[in-house]
Amino acid sequence: MLFETIVAVFAERGYQACTTQEIARRSGVNEATLYRRFGDKAALVNQALTRALTGSPFTRLKITNDLVADLTLLVGAYADSVEQHGGAVLTLLTDMPRHPELREAMDVLTPNMRNAAQVIAAHQNQGRLSAGDPLRMVTTLLAPLMAAGLWHRAGYPALGSGEDPAHVVASFLEGHRLS
Repeated sequence: MLFETIVAVFAERGYQACTTQEIARRSGVNEATLYRRFGDKAALVNQALTRALTGSPFTRLKITNDLVADLTLLVGAYADSVEQHGGAVLTLLTDMPRHPELREAMDVLTPNMRNAAQVIAAHQNQGRLSAGDPLRMVTTLLAPLMAAGLWHRAGYPALGSGEDPAHVVASFLEGHRLS
């Protein structure tokens, strides 16, 4: 419960405004207990994000011979991860340059993105997808969901409703499928 609360406050407010006082209030824990147990806010946030990102559906991607199934799983896993952890990933990506103390959590996110890029690379190597940097192609594939998440966070839920994974994959494949 504590780590879920930390991730939620972080996702809602960003690192700067994610206070131990708010975390303590929402989780029903004494703020002094947080400091005794974790040392400082950076350690607390890093540990919560590390746990969330390590157990994320995005860590369980597979590579098969079915391009559409693999990409649909990838998009669905990303959407499920966002659903479970709110905007924590987007917040981490935007806050990391200003708060290098979040590096520990970022170090957990990076392999997840590399795994997604490996799905793209495998299908490129099998001649199913066009050439290009696999990590950039993952970003292109996930861009509609990322944009929807940004709109939603900005208070425009009608613009941030996201898209069905099958539709996202079909749109991506219109420009990137080889066979």
